[in-house]
Amino acid sequence: MTTIMDRTVPVAEDLTTEEHRLQVLRGLEKAHRVDKPYATGETFEMGEWAVLNADGKCERASATPAVCYLVFSGTDRWDSKATGQVTIFMATQLIVKTTKYDASATYAVNDLLTVKDLGASESHVTRHTAGEVAVAKVVEVGTDYLVYETMSPVAIG
Repeated sequence: MTTIMDRTVPVAEDLTTEEHRLQVLRGLEKAHRVDKPYATGETFEMGEWAVLNADGKCERASATPAVCYLVFSGTDRWDSKATGQVTIFMATQLIVKTTKYDASATYAVNDLLTVKDLGASESHVTRHTAGEVAVAKVVEVGTDYLVYETMSPVAIG
């Protein structure tokens, strides 16, 4: 006798485990998700941010904050590896909870956030300073996580 377990294909990810890198708390139902190719040699995890280069490919942020987009599905997924694309949110207001942020900074509710490389080739949010592009605003500061609301990127002095 054959059981259903004999015919079940193993799932590559545990769908019962809470995802800490990025949880969309509000806005997913109206989110504008776009698949974009990523530049050669780049890797992204969900919850990181990508900059579109002149060729329209996603790359990591540089030391200078720029307009960037939240990565929903990164290069660690099999479908991304097969297509050479990552899924990013564009022109979408979201509230997210994440462990992908600059943990060395101190945050307070309503702090503005920017994205830039802080020296370790990461593409995470960090505290905004005058003149930088702001991409989000802090909603909640937790232990080992940050909740923020994305916004249209704007340079704020």
